[in-house]
Order: sequence, then C-alpha cells, then structure tokens
Amino acid sequence: MSRSRAVAALSLALLAASCASAGRARAPVQATAADPAEARLARIAAAARILDEAGMPAYGSSPLSRLSMDGREWTERSLELIAGARDYVLVCSFLLTEHPNAELVLAALAEARARGVRVYLLVDSASYYRTYPMSLEPVPAAVGRARELGLPIAEYNPIRGRRIFTLLGLLDRDHRKFWVVDGRVAAVGGQNVDHDSLRYPSEAGCIDAMAEFASPGAVAELRDSFVDTWNAFSSERLEAGSFPVAEGRGPEPAELRLVDQGLPRRAGAEGGAGRTTAMFDALFARAGSELLLLQCYAFPTPALLERIRQARARGVRVRAVLSAGHVSQRFVSGTYYGIAKLQDAGAEVYLFESPERNLLHMKMIMADGEMAAIGSANYNFRSQALSREASVVFSDPASLELVAARLRELEPWFRPVGREEAEGYRTVGNLLAFLLMQVAG
Repeated sequence: MSRSRAVAALSLALLAASCASAGRARAPVQATAADPAEARLARIAAAARILDEAGMPAYGSSPLSRLSMDGREWTERSLELIAGARDYVLVCSFLLTEHPNAELVLAALAEARARGVRVYLLVDSASYYRTYPMSLEPVPAAVGRARELGLPIAEYNPIRGRRIFTLLGLLDRDHRKFWVVDGRVAAVGGQNVDHDSLRYPSEAGCIDAMAEFASPGAVAELRDSFVDTWNAFSSERLEAGSFPVAEGRGPEPAELRLVDQGLPRRAGAEGGAGRTTAMFDALFARAGSELLLLQCYAFPTPALLERIRQARARGVRVRAVLSAGHVSQRFVSGTYYGIAKLQDAGAEVYLFESPERNLLHMKMIMADGEMAAIGSANYNFRSQALSREASVVFSDPASLELVAARLRELEPWFRPVGREEAEGYRTVGNLLAFLLMQVAG
C-alpha cells in the first residue's frame, strides 16, 4: 500500500469515528417562544451556557481595536507593536519561514530585545516542511535565523527523533497564532510570521485576520497558555507571574471569550480539549436567521455537516465562503470535493476569487450579525481534535461593525457555486485528497 493510500485509509477511519471523538452535533435549540425577542434571548442564553460549560468565561474587554486583514497590514502593525513594547513580547506563530517581511519582524524583535524588552517565540515544527505555492520547492524555515539573531525560541512537538515514528505525535500540532505585548494588548487570528501570511496582496499573499483587543482576563489567559506551552518544550523555564498584565481602567465596554484549545492530555493537563467544538456549537445555537462561515478549506465530517443540517431545519440560512486559491493541489482537490457535501447539508457555497488569486485564509463564523468568532480554527476535524487552536468570540456592536465593514471589502469576490459545478468536482482523485486532508489539512 502506498503512503498516500495508507494515510487516506487512516483518514477514513478517523472520519468514521469523528462523530464520537470530536463530538456529535448538540440537539438544536428549540426556540418555542412565540415572541421573536424571547426566542432571541433564548438563543443568546444557550450560546453563553455552552461556552461557560466548556470553561470559556466572558471577560471584560475593549471592542476590537483593529482587524489586520493582509500581509501588508499585519507586517506594518506588528512592527508598530514591537516598536511600542516596553517590557515583553510573546509571539505564538504556527509557521516561521523566510520572507523579506518576516525578516523585518525578526529584526525588529531582535532590536527590541537589545533595548531590554523580553522576547519569546513559540513556533511549530511544521515550519520545516512548507513549500512555495503550487510547487514542491521548499520554503526555508526561519527558525535558525531567529536563533542567529539571539531570539529565544521554542519548537512545539519537534518532528524528529522517536516522534517521527509515532503518527499521533506527528499529528499533534500547535496551530495557534497570537501576540501578547506588555500585558496590555493581544492579537489573535490566522496570520503566521511566514512567506504566505506576510506577502502583500499584490503578491498573492493571504487574506486573513488578526483581531486586536485589550482585555486583562483574556490577556492573562493567553500569557498563561504561552508560558505553559513554552515550559513543556523548552529547557528555559518561564514564570507567568513575571509577565505582568495591565489592569483595566474601570468597567470594560464589551465582553470577549477566549477559545484557547490547549496542551493535549499527554502533557499532564486538561488543556481545554473540545473547546473548538464548543465554539462551533455556541455559534450554531446562537443563529436564528443566518450563519456566515469564511473558511479556507472544506473538509467537513458527518458531525460538522449535521450541524449545518440542523440549522437549515430550523430555517437558518447558511453561507460558506471558501478560498479558490490554495498553496498546494491537495488543498484545491480536497476543498472542491467537499463543496457538494456542504450543499447536500443545505449550505450555499461561494468561492473567493480575487484578481490576484489570494488565499482566503481567514477563519470566521458569524451568527445573525450579532455574534462572531475569529481565530486559527478551521471548520474541520483537525481543528476540533488534533491541533491546538486559539480564537476569540465577541458580540458587541462596535466589534461586529468592524468585521462587517472588512467583509464588505471582500464581498465583490464571492462567486456562488452551482450544483452542476460542484458535482463536477466529485472525482476519485479529489475524494482521496478529501480523505487525506481530514488529518493533514
């Protein structure tokens, strides 16, 4: 049996078990109240209960202060954050690869460290296994470059030694992307410090989102999670208390929930297992009229499709916007095969087709325009059960309007996919890619 077929077989087995291992769809919220206002309040309460029970409290927060949406915006903003840092910068980036803008960020971090700012980088070892878009040519990892500059760096679950022969060890990845600066501001989203994320839109770089906010509670949780992960994979021990968090200045005008799916059980802690699934369930429970999913990929499991079916059964319009452009053919093939599955479940499917063929890497779900999540989690089995993920959930009007305004900039490039087109993607080759990407996507 070839390696690709073996992985596809394993993927099929995981797919068959996904309803149990990643959580079946919850029973739909029964909004029995005749009064629409009462039904809305019931949905709000149901969503809050799901998040509370999963250990994700509502923190006082500022509204989102900024939403950086591409390589140009995030490169410029990250340099501003570094320049303004006075005490510490914690960066968790799934990927760290070479690019001129990544070099700018690393050099700025090194300069900050030279002036006394404490800087720590957490990256995943997947950084060593990236290729240029639609090519087999490898993109050099920038981990060595960070070390040359004297930056303290830890690798999550290194892909070497005995781990190479342990499949589940290989699949355990830290997919999070977040920054904490001086304990006063945090940014969470999908932007890596890498070739794909930091390329400018005109260079076919990613369209993505880094959501910036000030929330003492959420910032403290992110700091603690960073330190816990660092201590699990570095010989240099950190103490969370040495990284102070700025106190709030009176009552916060908004609320925010942090969805940090943390260290797996094998690291000796519960680590927030299942929080991504709870986030999905909360957003689906909250929806009374419309769900909008911006997702790079489409590798849905039966349990994820069932959530869409339940939403449609109670009259919720579900729209899924996927990326037409991708970094490798397996993502194209797997995603396009999954379109018909989403349609079968009742979703309207669109492809994001910008003139530059940008990768829509943004992971966002919005319910009724009144509750939204942005972060690293894809709507797939891997983000539910195999990866560490970080997202933020919010419902204040100012943050929602900021997101809606940025979405309006993207909408001209949303192209609806008809049924005949979707059926044309149901080929054997695409099916194999779809199964492979259940665990590799």
